[in-house]
Amino acid sequence: MQGIGQLRQNGLRELCLTTNGVSLHRKLDDMVQAGLTGVNLSLDTLDPFQFQIMTRRSGFEAVMKSIDRILELNRLGAGIKLKINCVVMRGLNDREIIPFVKMSREMPIEIRFIEYMPFYGNKWNRKKMFLYQEMLAVIRREYLGLMKIADHENDTSKTHKVPEFEGHIGFITSMTHNFCGTCNRLRITSDGNLKVCLFGNSEVSLRDIIRKENHGLPIDNETLKSLGFLESMDNPSRHDGNGEPVHERKREILKIIGMAVKRKKAKHAGMDELKNMKNRPMILIGG
Repeated sequence: MQGIGQLRQNGLRELCLTTNGVSLHRKLDDMVQAGLTGVNLSLDTLDPFQFQIMTRRSGFEAVMKSIDRILELNRLGAGIKLKINCVVMRGLNDREIIPFVKMSREMPIEIRFIEYMPFYGNKWNRKKMFLYQEMLAVIRREYLGLMKIADHENDTSKTHKVPEFEGHIGFITSMTHNFCGTCNRLRITSDGNLKVCLFGNSEVSLRDIIRKENHGLPIDNETLKSLGFLESMDNPSRHDGNGEPVHERKREILKIIGMAVKRKKAKHAGMDELKNMKNRPMILIGG
């Protein structure tokens, strides 16, 4: 994170972390020093007993301690944008929608309810799905004044707010109201592949392209300096005295990324197709 944080001098605007929050409270201060600006915290229940059943581990108190520490640092001016992600499943945690909403009463956070999504190997069942419209109906029975907030054109969440509440409520509706046409997310996996869609099983290896000049071998800090990789990334359009581009390396990488983006489909496959599609889930791609 310290290494990525140094890219702020090159125009990096945000440095966010997705986490289960169990050990976050112990590391948070150093992360803020490194440049952390946002935390997406996965939490599917507010019941300590249910937490242990769903996660197969203890640690609910540690997660809540992490949330409290973020809010405490924000009161001191840290400016960390906190989003709590809750995957809603029928018969498991759908009864907790209102308790989650109540968290936003006095906390300047965003609670994001996520439709249960099929990934290869996660034993997805359509009967477990609790739809976006059902979530809205549950909340509106308790809070008639729930209102829609204008979203940015590339947002993946539909944002709402209960009047006079400090925080916001969002809905990620990947299954019933997909947003593929306006989604601008790209993912680089932990093993160096580019994914243009979380539900797409095609990946492009950026790792192999970058290692090509090092005979396919991993690039350590010494090689990084000797090959001038960072300098080539800083100035992609600079020319030498003959008008030739100095850094074709970045042009090649951008061309490959551009081709991958152009192949992105306007809409992902349907629920019944996705559950049988072999595709690496987030726990296997590294985020």
